[in-house]
Formats: sequence, structure tokens, C-alpha cells
Amino acid sequence: MYRIIKVSDGIEIGVTDTIEFIQYGNSGCFVPADQKHAIGVAVNSVPYNLVGHDEIEGAETVVVSEIDGGAVLAKQGSLVDDLILSALGVQN
Repeated sequence: MYRIIKVSDGIEIGVTDTIEFIQYGNSGCFVPADQKHAIGVAVNSVPYNLVGHDEIEGAETVVVSEIDGGAVLAKQGSLVDDLILSALGVQN
């Protein structure tokens, strides 16, 4: 899994299984790219510059970080369990 984080303020844009790397095509529109040729990524159809690039005018710059998805899910599951127990008045 991957986390996408804005450089400007550290806010996480999202977590995803795959990254949609983009570059400008011959027509001037965004087209899919491999990581080596990418200038940015698209998240929910919104383009973002990758660190070291500024070709996408007006777009924020992001860092793409690979994470251990299993660990993230386990932590979230534990938090949900704690919330449910707390709501039920049960102590761990």
C-alpha cells in the first residue's frame, strides 16, 4: 500500500493499493506513466506534482510512501475494537 502526503502541510491525501503515475502526453493531456517517467500522480482524478517536479501548474506537490498495509489494518482494527468496548462500557 501507499500513502500520499502533501509536502506543504503534511496532510495525508489518501492511502491506496496502487499509484496512478502520470505525465503529459503528446496532446498535452495527462496520460499514464511508469514511475521513472512520471511527473506526478493522480488521486481521485486530481493531479499532483511529485517531489522534484513542478510541471503541473497550480498543483500541490506530494510524497508517495510505501507502507505495510497489514500493519495499518491491524492498528485500525485494534482502534475500532477499543472504541466498541468503550461505547459498551467494557474495560480492557
